[in-house]
Amino acid sequence: MKHLIDRLHTALVGLTPRERVMVLTGGAVVAVTLGYLLVWEPLAVAHHTRAQALQQERLLAERIERAAAQVRASSSRAADRRISLLTAVDQTSRTPVLGKPPARIQPEGDREVKVWIDEVPFANLLRWIQELQTRYGITTRSAEIERGSAPGVVNARLTLVRE
Repeated sequence: MKHLIDRLHTALVGLTPRERVMVLTGGAVVAVTLGYLLVWEPLAVAHHTRAQALQQERLLAERIERAAAQVRASSSRAADRRISLLTAVDQTSRTPVLGKPPARIQPEGDREVKVWIDEVPFANLLRWIQELQTRYGITTRSAEIERGSAPGVVNARLTLVRE
């Protein structure tokens, strides 16, 4: 490396003063151009791309929030709250939506029910939970879902509440 620097220095010293200024100015222009093209511009482009992605994600989040608010408003208006929580859970669990009755239903006061369901298709469980939400305003506070003995079949322990 030192040998290369010595050669460049010797070549530069051998130039006339005017040529030396032109070479040094050209080298500085090349160095600044390379710095801009290799460092600054990629950073600026990446920053701009990330800023646009962030703005799109924010717009998507706002749309999701508005949609969720509309769903909450429509489900709370349409929910039949005259039927007790336990009765609603018991009646809907006997319909074909779930496919089979729960193994156990345990009330925890007026506002909470624990439900154990074994070997039920996962899709049926989700449809049943959705029916409880839309028809009766009952939500799932907690859920423990495990694989069942067959593909697509689960065992579930749910805590359902009406607030």
